[in-house]
Amino acid sequence: MFVFLDIGFTLMGGPSLGPAGRLIEQFSLPPDAKTLLNHLLFGTHLKTPEDLAQQLAQHYGLEKTSTLPFIEEVWHKQASEAFPLPGAKIALQRLHEARIPFGFISNIWAPFLEGFIRLFPTEYRQCPVFASFQVGFVKPDPELYLTALRQTGMDPQQTVMIGDTYAADIAPAQHLGMKTIWILTRPDKERADLVKLLNKEKRGPDQTLASIEHFHPEQLTTLFQTENLTERKL
Repeated sequence: MFVFLDIGFTLMGGPSLGPAGRLIEQFSLPPDAKTLLNHLLFGTHLKTPEDLAQQLAQHYGLEKTSTLPFIEEVWHKQASEAFPLPGAKIALQRLHEARIPFGFISNIWAPFLEGFIRLFPTEYRQCPVFASFQVGFVKPDPELYLTALRQTGMDPQQTVMIGDTYAADIAPAQHLGMKTIWILTRPDKERADLVKLLNKEKRGPDQTLASIEHFHPEQLTTLFQTENLTERKL
């Protein structure tokens, strides 16, 4: 068994308005810029605020020098304002004590990863981290998951994905044959998918929790025990 966890709003919170939203608001970019910005932020290896300013200059004609101060502010706030969600550290400690190996698959950009390293230094050093901006693929692209599976040498049927977003965490993991646990940290953002699940238009996760603080390793064992019992009956 191997457990993969999302980072943002599964284990760690941050500013209420994400980086793309902040950039759109500050520079009066069109609302449809969010899709491109998210792929730029989470799928490109931007190492410094200057790199982001250069990208905005290329895509939107913004003057690099004038945008840089705000971009630097957003960059540093993403790192400094990150905070662990209730129960996150305990959940990882429980996995460690149960000797269940785990790692991270996350749509994340460089400064928010800095926040993760600050808050979870031991886990960052000891566990594999598949950050979208480093790998070059953004969830729900299955290639991000496939990269993680290849590098850990895991069969997807022996893995569990734990995340807060149905479209990015649950659906692509299900498609690959992974078990799933949905953490409803922000149910308001998941409303459309919740309605479709209630109407049985989409396949539900194997388990749903209100927050990561309700997670226990025993729940993982139950997932695989249920599967084994089904196989025996067949």
